[in-house]
Amino acid sequence: MKINKDCNVTINYKLFDAEGAEVESTYGEDPITYTHGYEEILVGLEAALDGQEVGAKLTVKLAPEEAYGPHNPEGIFAVPMSELPEEHDYQKGDWISVQVDEQEPDEEHEHGEHCDHEHGGEMEVMIHEIRGDEVILDANHPLAGQSISFEVEVVDIKGA
Repeated sequence: MKINKDCNVTINYKLFDAEGAEVESTYGEDPITYTHGYEEILVGLEAALDGQEVGAKLTVKLAPEEAYGPHNPEGIFAVPMSELPEEHDYQKGDWISVQVDEQEPDEEHEHGEHCDHEHGGEMEVMIHEIRGDEVILDANHPLAGQSISFEVEVVDIKGA
């Protein structure tokens, strides 16, 4: 059976950043399963897997536009420290959830994140810097603006 739309596909993968450093891996853990054709994984990776069979091993290189998008300077913003809960010792590099302004439901942000704002949306952001009374937050994906690559192995394919 070949991978096509509506198949449930199980893969193992290693993800590498632009410098070739391994960022994450499913090897030694559970592989992931997704439904092909519904953008549950990166579109460029999904396209490369189309038509592959169980046992296929491939290396997939993705430009930023096919991966996590370009780095968006508007995704970096400052908030007063007083707007963050006090019970946490915030450090550069920490990931926190923040409330976002209301927008249309499920509006796609420029950096590729989806938020459901009908019920008071939250978004994960990274603390980029702490400057006295304010915190500089970055809503970009950590790999935004980078070319990335995957080593992928197709473990299983189940028909729709």
